[in-house]
Amino acid sequence: MDSPFRLLTANLLNGRADPKAFGETLDRITPDIVVTQELGPDAAEAIADRYPGHDLHPGLDHRGIGIASRFEAEYGLLELPWRNGRWARVDIGSRVVVVATIHLINPIEFPWWVSVRSRTDQLEALATWVEDEVGNEALVVAGDMNASPRWPGYRFLAHRWQDLVVEAAQNSGSDLEPTWGWRPGWPRMLRIDHVFGVGVEALSTSVEPVRASDHAAVVVEMKLS
Repeated sequence: MDSPFRLLTANLLNGRADPKAFGETLDRITPDIVVTQELGPDAAEAIADRYPGHDLHPGLDHRGIGIASRFEAEYGLLELPWRNGRWARVDIGSRVVVVATIHLINPIEFPWWVSVRSRTDQLEALATWVEDEVGNEALVVAGDMNASPRWPGYRFLAHRWQDLVVEAAQNSGSDLEPTWGWRPGWPRMLRIDHVFGVGVEALSTSVEPVRASDHAAVVVEMKLS
């Protein structure tokens, strides 16, 4: 039987999140797979120090992104309009799960009519990639979706794959928590960071503060179905 594995996703506020504190969070949570958005050079170094297997592309243009894994993995580019994602095909015991991290454009970024179109293009490109490249393999899609459950972007994703945070909360009896606040350190307002999947079963979840970021990290423990 395949053992559970733990995934953490976090938006690191264009490199402004405290890299030392983020490294300490990784040491405390010990995720098997880490996916990041708005990844800066300092946080990328903190991740690389802890995960020899990684595909990290830091930047200070809101496009920094990366995946790291304790397991053997193959990594690659997920080409999307506006802002690319990354993927990893991760060996979990005798089986494989494809993990993708994406960062959807904010739908209210001016000019919003362009942002909405770009966001739709991103989602459609993601769905096409999954159909063409993933097929029937187990899949996890995690990241900053810039969409609460009330938004069409969330419904697009939830129509195709299970919201693993919701599933884990139901299985463990925990509450759903918001993940984003208006400013770092302010009360969190919306749940816009998500983990979706198919072919996996979510077991538990938590939301962990990330010092100096406006987003909290989302952690999901899961196993292959």
